[in-house]
Amino acid sequence: MKRTSAIARIVMVTVIALLSGALGCTKTPSPKPSVEAVQTTGPKLPTNAWQVPVDVNSNPTQNDYLNFGWQTMVAVSWPGLSSSSGGSLGQPDTNSTIGATASNGALVPTVWETYRNLSTVMLANGTDPGQQWNQPISVPGSCSAIGSNPVAPGFPPLFIDGSTFQQAPIVKDYINQATGNPLVDQEGWYTVTDIQIDQSEYAYIQQNGYFLGQNQAAAYQKSGHLQPFPRNGQGITPPLPSYAQYGALEVKSAWRVLEPSKDQQIIPRYFTQWGYFMQPDGKTCQGPTLFGLIGLHILRLTPSTGATWFWASFEQVDNVSAPSGMPATLATPGTPNGNCTSQYNVAPKLVTGNIPWNSSNAANNLCQVTTVPAGVQQVNQTWQQQLQGTVWQYYQMVNTLNPCAAGESPCYIFPPIKDPTNTVDTAVFANTAVESYFQTHSCMDCHGFGTGQGAPQPLTATNQIFTFVLQNAYNPSSSAKASRHNFLSLFRKPPSSKLLAKPEDKYKK
Repeated sequence: MKRTSAIARIVMVTVIALLSGALGCTKTPSPKPSVEAVQTTGPKLPTNAWQVPVDVNSNPTQNDYLNFGWQTMVAVSWPGLSSSSGGSLGQPDTNSTIGATASNGALVPTVWETYRNLSTVMLANGTDPGQQWNQPISVPGSCSAIGSNPVAPGFPPLFIDGSTFQQAPIVKDYINQATGNPLVDQEGWYTVTDIQIDQSEYAYIQQNGYFLGQNQAAAYQKSGHLQPFPRNGQGITPPLPSYAQYGALEVKSAWRVLEPSKDQQIIPRYFTQWGYFMQPDGKTCQGPTLFGLIGLHILRLTPSTGATWFWASFEQVDNVSAPSGMPATLATPGTPNGNCTSQYNVAPKLVTGNIPWNSSNAANNLCQVTTVPAGVQQVNQTWQQQLQGTVWQYYQMVNTLNPCAAGESPCYIFPPIKDPTNTVDTAVFANTAVESYFQTHSCMDCHGFGTGQGAPQPLTATNQIFTFVLQNAYNPSSSAKASRHNFLSLFRKPPSSKLLAKPEDKYKK
């Protein structure tokens, strides 16, 4: 993206010290070396950067939160350890390093890629997904053979399951964004998303029976609230391995199709995976396809961020404007700093059914309307330097959303409660690849309404959970179906092409 000047060289000692001091779990004994990973050279990270930090520093500044976001992204983007090398889902390969490639040249899947996909948790008819965490996704037989396209040995191909059942307040949708609109890149391909949850959150959903909407409603009827989400991964039976002892964590990834025959120049700038996309009909499997990562949302709960959770969002750096001499990526021209007109960011209509799997679709003219804040840019430069030599140097943090830090001003309240005692650091926070038509708002404009199914109304802090994952659970009751339109209307209003002069003023404390 055309957001900042060339990366400057700055001192990295402070960030390395922060990384070393913020890791809250005991180090797991190193497993046997992975046979599939080939070490990359270049990244200058602590040896334990693979461990997801449990929490941010005590009495954190906003800079601490920014570094915490990067620490989390690096750890969950660490190469996973395959089952053939003795690994479990979500287990990092501690003998490897971020950005590692396999012997066949494929990038090794990340830890977050091996989390449980939401499609394996919220099942049709409210089927129990089972106590067993280690159930890797298997590619359906209807998908074509992967052929000579390289996939890291010991791992399945990427499989984005866009099929779903309809009996849920919010039907899982990997084509349309939260606003109900799709995004087509400049090459004419639809972009798609995916959602994974970590072991803490999986155990929470499965053990409480929240994979069934009626069970959520019953919990509210009994006690007025759901069981609390895990904050540190402890107290779960059976105990989680030490590398997984952190709180509930969700990852939403956004992908574009890359064509090796014509995209050779830009492919090295993307984290890529060969795989498949299952169309909404549940029958039509597209691929094998080379997918490039364009966006990454991380939502997590920690011991000190329970009031709002913690949010960190990342994008591939070329999302709006490609570097000089390279083909356009998501959109062009990019016009940051808010200088957009009505012809930009016009939301297309909701897509229903299967999408055309070709590059002949009309591209969306997308613009970045809010620049990355200067403080975030500075932190990005530090981390991008530490990640030199890996594909992750081509990703940047958009921002974090977190409880208002010590000494920070202004702070912002958010809907629907607008509680002056519960404030966040920003009121404008959007990822152009995931919230393309909602960029003058923030996560809380939607997620402040997040509840389980059957939550008492009006919404109170007791039943405000900030995630919509539980709304994807099966519930065939007529009340759940009837509430779906009303629930989505809270945040799926048609986006306006007009920009707010000072959008942050709407929720300033």
